[in-house]
Amino acid sequence: MKTFTIEQARSAASSGGVLSANLRPMGSMFTLEFETRNGPVTLIAAVSKQVRRFGNPAKAFEIVRDLGLEGGHFSVAQWRPQERQLDRPGRPDKAATLRAAHHAAGLKRVLDERIALADAPGAIWHDAEDVFAEMEARNAR
Repeated sequence: MKTFTIEQARSAASSGGVLSANLRPMGSMFTLEFETRNGPVTLIAAVSKQVRRFGNPAKAFEIVRDLGLEGGHFSVAQWRPQERQLDRPGRPDKAATLRAAHHAAGLKRVLDERIALADAPGAIWHDAEDVFAEMEARNAR
């Protein structure tokens, strides 16, 4: 099976080597296959080298348009949208990372707000000794 990354597909399309694009179903997703002068070629992801799959066929059509291709073929005969959960398993590791990043962004926002308040022209400054003495007095009660 011959493959193209998006950059290779762009080069081939601009030189006239790509004749058309075919949108093929793969479970609940779609793949792009190009008909070239040398036979069919499948679009792959540049980093992972896996077949590039599209959950939304509109994104695949955008790529076809951006490549300057005028048309192609598509089929939904073997499209199985009910298999979406099988094709896109959950990523608990990524979810935990995103939750931590969201929490950190909230802390940074609070810190930035407090720094802005401290830098305000009317901010009142207290000596550290006075603050600690007041805290000790409150805790002694």
